Amino acid sequence: MKVLGICGSPRKGNTEQMLDWVLDSCRAGGAQVEMVLLREKNVEPCRGCNTCYGTGMPCVIHDDMEAIVSKMLEADSIVLATPNFFYNVSGLLKNFIDRTNSLCKPHLLTGKVCGIVAVGAKPISKSECVKDILEVYAKSMKLILTGSVLAQAEDPGEVTSQEDTKLACTDLGNRIIDKLRL
Repeated sequence: MKVLGICGSPRKGNTEQMLDWVLDSCRAGGAQVEMVLLREKNVEPCRGCNTCYGTGMPCVIHDDMEAIVSKMLEADSIVLATPNFFYNVSGLLKNFIDRTNSLCKPHLLTGKVCGIVAVGAKPISKSECVKDILEVYAKSMKLILTGSVLAQAEDPGEVTSQEDTKLACTDLGNRIIDKLRL
């Protein structure tokens, strides 16, 4: 079992911590885990050329996205993590999502298990829209959504004092492992 975490935060902080808790739970369940920090990768924006869409051809842009796509194809599960930036995913994660155009037709991620993590400075209800965006993405990619964890935290590291958030992230990791074992 391979679980790949994609972290769309531009800084080390709450999003990464929450994703780490999910991945720790998956690791404890016997999975090989890896976290991709998009802030450390060179992922150019999609050019909208549609060379890849519906053709089965890879993206024409040669950057770090090639290695990330390879990891996604090898993974059994993908966990998407983002801060809430203006009621949306971060720019890093949106850019990443756009660049997965080559994977949606044909649907190369079909049946992979997916989890969602999002955190914002506003009340949790204000991050529901971020979860909705990622759920639509997961559905369009034909991923199997196992759940999501939303949290409220503003200052880097603030989430570390939230035991309920840690437990929810651990539970999400356990649900991912349970789904992979089916």
